[in-house]
Amino acid sequence: MRTRWVGALAAGALVVALVTVASAAIIQQDGLRITVLSQVMPFKLPRDRPAPISVFVSGHVATPSGELPPQLKRMTIKVNRHGLLQSKGLPTCDLARVKTATTERALSLCGDALVGSGRFWASIVLPDQRPFPTRGRLLIFNGREKGRPVLYAHIFTPSPFPTSFVITFAITHINQWAYGTQLSASLPQALGSWGFVDRIKLTLKRKYRFEGNHLSFFNAACPAPEGSNVTSFPLARTSFFFSGRKPISLEIAKSCKVAE
Repeated sequence: MRTRWVGALAAGALVVALVTVASAAIIQQDGLRITVLSQVMPFKLPRDRPAPISVFVSGHVATPSGELPPQLKRMTIKVNRHGLLQSKGLPTCDLARVKTATTERALSLCGDALVGSGRFWASIVLPDQRPFPTRGRLLIFNGREKGRPVLYAHIFTPSPFPTSFVITFAITHINQWAYGTQLSASLPQALGSWGFVDRIKLTLKRKYRFEGNHLSFFNAACPAPEGSNVTSFPLARTSFFFSGRKPISLEIAKSCKVAE
């Protein structure tokens, strides 16, 4: 089997305020079309401190010709510096516990570390056969590896045979213009021999209590300058590294309003 991952897991939407009406960012290059749809609520957020948010994202990669896309080797997502991932006191998931688990088993083992959930659409690719369409659940867990924060994207499908895998997104702090956080994943190592995912829908939201305080894993402020209550800004920049092709980057710009 050949391995391909072509869903834009827009974990870059872990961040700042967006318009309440979902909008799409689309790029077409070298025979590939990548679409990311995003929405964050609430629309109004504080100017000077991060507040809890919930995020909806969907991603789709396709070829105008209808052929299978090339193998995606790696992806990075740079997130606006006004977003905050708050994990203090939030339980973590152990990769070994969910790597081969069904959705129900993963939830029973790591449900207290869940920060997002959704669905995916994919195709199983077998030698000398047409791709077999399938779909299943997508779960996002808070985790740590070697003392550093990560996100585990767990995917499971029951057909045509039970299959699960986990994609690890490393989280690092950066200082690059408008961006302050980067998420990165290596796809072939994560997926092994499976197939390709071409569409996802995902909601990222997690509030919890720690030491008597109400906290949220996803937080954002509205970076409007003094004297203005509305602003536009670069939300995230996602780069896709395909086998045998130049990288393709997609920047998502959004707007927000300062809460009174």
